Amino acid sequence: MNKLHIILGLALATTSSMASSAIAQEIPDTREYSRKGELSPGTAAPSLAAMVAAIENGSPEKLKATLEYGERVMCEKCVPLLQKKLLGSSNPRVREMAAWWLRRQPFAAPPLLASLRKSVKEDADPVRRARAAEALGEFMDSHALPALSDAAAEDAAPEVRAAAVRGLARLNSDAAGAVVPDALKDADPTVRLETLGVLMSVGSFRDYAALLPLLGDSIAEVRTRAAKLCGEYRVAGAETTLTAMLLGDDVASARKAAAWALGRIGGSDGRGALIDARESEQDPRVLDAIDVASRMK
Repeated sequence: MNKLHIILGLALATTSSMASSAIAQEIPDTREYSRKGELSPGTAAPSLAAMVAAIENGSPEKLKATLEYGERVMCEKCVPLLQKKLLGSSNPRVREMAAWWLRRQPFAAPPLLASLRKSVKEDADPVRRARAAEALGEFMDSHALPALSDAAAEDAAPEVRAAAVRGLARLNSDAAGAVVPDALKDADPTVRLETLGVLMSVGSFRDYAALLPLLGDSIAEVRTRAAKLCGEYRVAGAETTLTAMLLGDDVASARKAAAWALGRIGGSDGRGALIDARESEQDPRVLDAIDVASRMK
């Protein structure tokens, strides 16, 4: 029996050793890995040279893939290269990916964020100020709230005000909800459009009455987006203006949005407006929208 035990023990030890060897060959080293498939074959973290090459010369697609798989790679040389991309690249995808990777670098991020906050306030180039505001949103930097709020309200360049609103929406803080109503009144239609475009991301926004004046905006896309948001938020005080839009707006997309919003808000006045509009409307796309709205609960 002793010999049998010895033989069985040796066999088990050999099997365990072989299994451990196989596992070591199949599972890559995960001390530096990405958030995507780090245990899958072929997803090992890129080398430092590969990361630098992708940043300096790679396409946006190559940069994205390399940074994702190199999420936890400590690459000191990559930090200043990507920092330049934040304000210097004309490609928004490149800027977004640069911020995404830098946000995960605990030692590089704090001084970089201080520099970006300063750029929003002081950089002479409005393009760079706008990109700095955008980057602060991507970094989700709560310390940037004062700089972004001031830029959204006071910067002379509309592209900077719009970028600051986007940055605030990305942070999704109470401060964003306070800034949005004023941004909806901005004299520049670009800022109004950008604000409407990110409004659903601002959880603290409750001033639904601020949408009502935009239903009569001179820009058709502003009217259209405002009408859709009135429907999303079920703004009860909007029915009268939405009815006027549905019956009299000269842009079909605005009439479609008004029909949808009336259907979503519901109520007898909205239902009556949809019935009246069906009799006079000629555009088949708007008629389809009226039919859909009429069936909404």
